[in-house]
Amino acid sequence: MRGVGWYNAGMMSLRLLPSAAARFRRWWELRLGVRLASWLPLLLLLLAMSTVYLFWDGWGGFYKHPLVYNWNTAEGIALAENLSPAHNFLMFLRQYPGPGGASVYEPYNRFPVGGFALIKLVTLPFGDNLSAKLYAAQVLMLLLTAGAAALAWRSLHRITGHPWIALAATMLAFSGYHVLFFLDAVSSACMKDLFAVLLVFHGMTVFVQEGRFGQLLAKTCLALLIGWYAYALLLPFIVFGLGGEIVRLSRMNMPGDGIAARIRALAGGLIRSRYVRLGAIALMFGLALLSFNFANEYAAFKGERSLRELPSVQSMLQRTGQDGEFNADFDEFLAWGPFLTGQFRRIGQMVLPYALTVHTDGLHHKHQAGPLSIPYVAVGVGAVVGCLLGLLFLTSRRRMLLATLALSGLCWGIGVRGNTAFHTNESIFYLGITLALFTLVLLVLRRRRWLPGVAAVAALSVFALSAYQMGRVDPQARALVDEINSGVMSDFQEMQGMTPGKRVYVQLYELDPYIQEVYLIVDYYLARSVMQLGRRPISGCGPLCGEYYDFVISGDRDLFPEQHLLTPSNREVFLFDTGGIDTDGLTAGYRAVYDAVTSGGYGAPAVRAEYDLFIADGKAVYYKHGCRAADTAHKFFLHTTPEDRNDLPEERREYGFDNLDFDFIWRGAMFDGDCIAIAQLPDYSIASIRTGQYVSGLGREIWSVAISLKSPLEYNAAAFAIAAGGYGEPVGRGVFDVYLGDAGVVYFKEPCDVGDVGARFFLHFIAEDDSDLPPERQGAGFDNRDFFFAERGVATGGRCVAIAPLPDYPVDRVRTGQYVSGEGRIWTVEFAGRR
Repeated sequence: MRGVGWYNAGMMSLRLLPSAAARFRRWWELRLGVRLASWLPLLLLLLAMSTVYLFWDGWGGFYKHPLVYNWNTAEGIALAENLSPAHNFLMFLRQYPGPGGASVYEPYNRFPVGGFALIKLVTLPFGDNLSAKLYAAQVLMLLLTAGAAALAWRSLHRITGHPWIALAATMLAFSGYHVLFFLDAVSSACMKDLFAVLLVFHGMTVFVQEGRFGQLLAKTCLALLIGWYAYALLLPFIVFGLGGEIVRLSRMNMPGDGIAARIRALAGGLIRSRYVRLGAIALMFGLALLSFNFANEYAAFKGERSLRELPSVQSMLQRTGQDGEFNADFDEFLAWGPFLTGQFRRIGQMVLPYALTVHTDGLHHKHQAGPLSIPYVAVGVGAVVGCLLGLLFLTSRRRMLLATLALSGLCWGIGVRGNTAFHTNESIFYLGITLALFTLVLLVLRRRRWLPGVAAVAALSVFALSAYQMGRVDPQARALVDEINSGVMSDFQEMQGMTPGKRVYVQLYELDPYIQEVYLIVDYYLARSVMQLGRRPISGCGPLCGEYYDFVISGDRDLFPEQHLLTPSNREVFLFDTGGIDTDGLTAGYRAVYDAVTSGGYGAPAVRAEYDLFIADGKAVYYKHGCRAADTAHKFFLHTTPEDRNDLPEERREYGFDNLDFDFIWRGAMFDGDCIAIAQLPDYSIASIRTGQYVSGLGREIWSVAISLKSPLEYNAAAFAIAAGGYGEPVGRGVFDVYLGDAGVVYFKEPCDVGDVGARFFLHFIAEDDSDLPPERQGAGFDNRDFFFAERGVATGGRCVAIAPLPDYPVDRVRTGQYVSGEGRIWTVEFAGRR
């Protein structure tokens, strides 16, 4: 009987186990507010993301694939390393020596400071260990990638109500080429910014479903601290939200009679709208961040630049296509046809998982990743159209959120097309389209309960395979990369204790070609130094070299005598003191030229601008009285056009002019507060010279002049011949009459004043056979021979005459005229060419 009692007690306990388990589960759910099963997809997502770590090929290096450099990481890690309270958190790539021992900054302050402050915070514990700091920053990007995927999953889970659909859509979207290629890039427009965008989207989802406006505001401000890309998400969200409120308010019975009363009631409702408050707060917060950047840059330039001349303002104008002078050089790429084609191609690359495609990144290499080779533009167009059509079948809340997500990438791409047209990394913001598209497709599968789970498993497998494919590197290429990383980085590591606070000249041309291409990594290596990156041998430096530099870095171990070598144990890069630089002779030569200029020995300048320009003794001499640091900080451009194009070096013939650009440090000296720079001119017969200064990296000219060195005899002869009717009737009339003669295309105007010759002339030759065009122009369909009047013209006797020679191939049509950058063409004529 006792045995039977124990048996009954045991069976009763077994029967109670399910109910006890159910009570425990209910208690657990009440305590945590979640169902454990719903979080299983998130655990699988994080497990899949961990495969990135298994196949990741970073490990403290700058390179991923053969011949593909990680420019983004080099730039981003340098900006983060330079960030400090000592510079009021100004973001700059480098500081270089200026006159009088002052440091001149090269700001790159166009981003909010928060994202780079986070990178700086992660790298701080590693002190001077270059490799460890870079590795920590890249791991941070990988963690933010996983965080972005988790936020995407959680948002889609809320929208669809199905965790497995959300998992499948997220994994497929994150399998795209651009996400995987840039997932460890330490830069803007990469993972930290994608994390910020998806953080805002999660706040939007919670707000739409639960009305938690405070959470949305907090996430929006946090995202804007990281990057500006959140605005691309906020714009469609606010537009859709306000549109819905306008419709709702217009349908309500409002007090009062008449249209005026209804308009007042509608306006009052919109003013109280949380969408309006969201937009206003986001705008004011962004303006506060911009003001901080502008104030920093203005202080860095010591008030010597206007607001429009600040790098951040110039970047904004160029990105939005408002800087006519800059964007005019890229009209062929920024035109809507080529631009949209390129963007749809990138969308197509994002939609198709990396593991299944054969593609190129459009820049440097073709990566064979799988069996499919298809037209990406068609895939991109189909994805956008399919996504927009699919949204029509959703409920209003779902439609609003997924439409916001889908359109955010297009809003950003079109809004800043001056940037997205050229930067492949901007393509990651088309992730919104892929997330929305895959979600819409997978929602159809929800009718069969087993299909979402199968799709999730397949998506996890595709992501893991894609991560593996992206991580593969040819062993020989990897060996080369390892040698570069370990050798160069360890050599710079050896210099860490010697260069902080010192003035260093880095002789780039002697370093490894990879370092020359990704020269921004030197800004990271020498972040606490005042440096100049140069591509000329130190022996050719001007008189200021000895005054400016404490050290020289070169890949030539024998650059100076052995006693000046400070790093004898280095293998690739060597540090020298500047005791071996003898500039006394150069200083004397510059002083002699300075004395000749100031005493009138060179006569009147050929032209007066920011600098007076003298042409004498085969040299171009620049002189400025009362010189400031800003006058020497920017690169000088010097373009010489020969009378015979064949006199140019072979690599310059396609451009039609010789490029003799230089830095003041190489060709300049200072005497008695004045500046003088000397540039040797080539020994061929020069037709014209165009010179000035420009902002390096932006391509924006600060000042420029053009002068003709041709004899006026040829122009006088043409002017008399035209006046006498020797050229017949002009082939076209505009501001100038245009003739086609033996000398070429001749432009004639009488009477003529300075306003007629200020605008640039455009001259396009359309060949009978495109193969006759220079290779770089065959895609455009015409040869571009634009010029300034001072380069090809002479004003004589109240007449203006310019002559542009014809090319040596048969010309079908000629199109010419004048234009003003940013404003368009003033006049245009087109006529038949000469065969």
